[in-house]
Amino acid sequence: MAKINSLPDQRYIESNESDTVLESLLAGEIDHTHVCGGNAYCSTCRIMILDGIQNCSPPTNAERALAKKLELPVHIRLACQTRVSGDVTIRRMVIDNEDIDIVEGQLAQGAIANDQPIAILVATIRGATNFDEVNFHYDIIYIMSRYFNQMQKVVGDYGGIIPNFMGVRLLAVFGIDKAETNQTDLMTIERAVWAGLDMLKAITELNIYLAQLSYRPLNLSIGIHYGTAVLVPVDPSKPNIITPLGDAANLAGRIEAANREVGSELLVSEAIYKLIKDKAVINRSGIVNFASGPSPESRDFKVYEVTKMNSETSAKIKKSEELTTRKNKIFSFIQKFSNSWRKPKV
Repeated sequence: MAKINSLPDQRYIESNESDTVLESLLAGEIDHTHVCGGNAYCSTCRIMILDGIQNCSPPTNAERALAKKLELPVHIRLACQTRVSGDVTIRRMVIDNEDIDIVEGQLAQGAIANDQPIAILVATIRGATNFDEVNFHYDIIYIMSRYFNQMQKVVGDYGGIIPNFMGVRLLAVFGIDKAETNQTDLMTIERAVWAGLDMLKAITELNIYLAQLSYRPLNLSIGIHYGTAVLVPVDPSKPNIITPLGDAANLAGRIEAANREVGSELLVSEAIYKLIKDKAVINRSGIVNFASGPSPESRDFKVYEVTKMNSETSAKIKKSEELTTRKNKIFSFIQKFSNSWRKPKV
């Protein structure tokens, strides 16, 4: 009989060639999750084959269909569909409620391409190191809430998402839905650059308000890069909200920081510059030194300052909805308090 070395249980289970791995684990009193009852619907019985994959049976049609939907690699198998003819070492992958939540989110959304070209924008407020020391707390809350709301609106208007705020720094992603919206690489990049320019306009408008309170203006520093990143869902219940990991995300952050050296507000990488150079007004350029991958060796990347786009070929996605939404909000707000206004005076 074949032996299954089950991790993290640190147990060896004997398995008949006619039994699935799931059946063998359950017979060995290992409570392996299988929400759908072993019918290849839920994938909660997924296992990682660490050794002996050559001793595993080929995927069934049902397993192939689910693996295709979730883009599971060849060494991730469904225990309910897999049989073994020799010794294998496996790791059970769904062992608690948190794992089940992650699987549920994946099934609801389908696989997000985990290695996908996207546009990444990193923005940081400069001159805010002692913002909380010189301003009243109420003003800080109001100002920063207004800032976050404006940035969310601008990025959303151009089809992006902001999965990450950290203090005065934010990260926005554009192009994760290219396949669904028939979006080209150029469209993704143009929208990211347009969003960056509109974010700078929003800061200018916010600074008018700050001047009325006698506060110093805020300066926004933006870096944008287009490259391949690993996309990781942030919330299992909202698998379309992702954060990018890898060199592309790190380089976008390094480009943003280079604004200090160049004396600029919005810098883009050469990958973006090559595609928009005929549509953008480019001012200064500079060099970013960046270590790529695990190697400690760094190399130079050229960056370019964008001050304007020549035409509005990349229009806002939600432009037509803006006025209607604002009117509805005002009307709703008035309705909320209208009853108290109409109360007769006693």
